[in-house]
Amino acid sequence: MKKIIIITGVTGQDGSHMVDYLLKNTDYEIYGAVRRLSVKNHENVPSLDNPRFKLIDLDLTDGHSIDRKIRDIKPDYFINFGAQSFVGVSWDTPRQTFETNALSVIDILESLRSHCPLCRFYNAGSSEEFGNVIYSPQDESHPLRPRSPYGASKAAARHIVKVYRESYDMYAVQGWLFNHEGTRRGEEFVTRKISKGVAQICKLIEKGQAFPPISLGNLDASRDWSDAEDFIHSVWLMLNQESPKDYVIGSGESHSIREFIEICVAAAGLEGHWSGSGLEEKYIVANHLLEENNLKSSILIDINPKFYRPAEVESLQGDCSLAEKELGWNRKTDFKGLVEKMYQNDYRLLSE
Repeated sequence: MKKIIIITGVTGQDGSHMVDYLLKNTDYEIYGAVRRLSVKNHENVPSLDNPRFKLIDLDLTDGHSIDRKIRDIKPDYFINFGAQSFVGVSWDTPRQTFETNALSVIDILESLRSHCPLCRFYNAGSSEEFGNVIYSPQDESHPLRPRSPYGASKAAARHIVKVYRESYDMYAVQGWLFNHEGTRRGEEFVTRKISKGVAQICKLIEKGQAFPPISLGNLDASRDWSDAEDFIHSVWLMLNQESPKDYVIGSGESHSIREFIEICVAAAGLEGHWSGSGLEEKYIVANHLLEENNLKSSILIDINPKFYRPAEVESLQGDCSLAEKELGWNRKTDFKGLVEKMYQNDYRLLSE
């Protein structure tokens, strides 16, 4: 019989890429778990017409829902990408963040232990678990020092996964996935906000229309950014080792939001410069572009204090050498290629 996989979060970036990867590279039956909503959100799930892929209703905040599906389907793999994954929102919804990101993991593991203890379980971890870092780059030995309810929820889930792995001899792992972006990234995330915003501005400039600036928070926060599509293979490798083990997955580099903006603007064929400092800092279109296009606006980026977080993680940088050595994993798209890919996709979407 074909093996069976349940994947949560299939309407999001990672879950949808995982479905595509498994349909291409395995012959397994895949169940994509979604929370029942009155309005369907399937734009990231292009595989709905594939007979090996089925959507099922499963709410991560409802333990009975989790248990029923696992009891009935008895998967060979359970990949949990479902989460409240927006760090900024976690301060506004700390309880919901913990229920979705940590307590649900207990429910999943308990159900797997009861109904299919040989199932291999993967839970999506985060570099935000490292938080207020002690050293760079961060490796698997770095202590967990989260600075947000989101980071704390993922750190709690990691301890839960470890407890079940060691207590019940379950194949349960949680990878430290550093920031990974792409064409399916939600528009509330800063990278997609920038790539889509610059594409919209470029379109308005082409039409000779005024444009509003893209308002952001801390431009100097640095992250280890990679392409989400590169990370999916690492998850599958982690799930198919002889023994379960957690790995850091990243690029080994760190780049600021400021750098992301500059590469994105260049990909759009625009030019500009930074002016001012602090809350008054702005990125302004070059004078010759203003004159050549008779532009009515000049500010591409401005700062809004509402986008600053109560506690900021200033810099994250992953040491993925262990994953490269033991899993044979490596990324294919560099930082510049990722930014250009996101901008080009958003410009194309606005042209359709």
